[in-house]
Amino acid sequence: MSLKERLVRFRSFWLFPLLAVVLLYVSFRLEPQSRPVALLWLIPLGALMWSLLEYGLHRFVFHIRFEVRNQKLKEIVNASHLSHHAAPRDPRKLLVRTSYGLAVSGLLFALLYIASGSVYSTVGVLAGIWGGFLYYESVHYRVHLTSSASGLLAWQRRAHFYHHFTNNERCFGVTSRLWDHVFRTQLPEPQR
Repeated sequence: MSLKERLVRFRSFWLFPLLAVVLLYVSFRLEPQSRPVALLWLIPLGALMWSLLEYGLHRFVFHIRFEVRNQKLKEIVNASHLSHHAAPRDPRKLLVRTSYGLAVSGLLFALLYIASGSVYSTVGVLAGIWGGFLYYESVHYRVHLTSSASGLLAWQRRAHFYHHFTNNERCFGVTSRLWDHVFRTQLPEPQR
């Protein structure tokens, strides 16, 4: 794969960090009373919010059960995820489209700003969400295309492959099992 192809395929990995840095700088200039030390709680809050978004999007949006009549809307909402399930080792179907990530980010920005009233706080939380998203992207890519037999990646692969190949009604968290435990969709205990 050429450098140009890598820059395009993995564009989220350079675009979202660049956006985070630029937006943090701009928001700090807009709200000079903001303190960089606030990022010590805003970014982790965003990462926690990402874990819930990852679970919720995967469970309630990408595995949508009702029939969407508008074919274009259906393609946008779930066809790429369902095609990923149909071809789980296809590297072209593993990463979220950057345009989709940007659209969701715009919606999240608006909601977070309405909730906080602060551009700086909004961007700080969004930076954490993007960090969680990029961690998800790297884990999801590696889970499907490498063969680690031990460690955290093997633990993540076990639950994710259970979701793919055994029961797609369980194990919606790829990077964390927290929300699967909270909502009782976790990997079942082995029978003894």
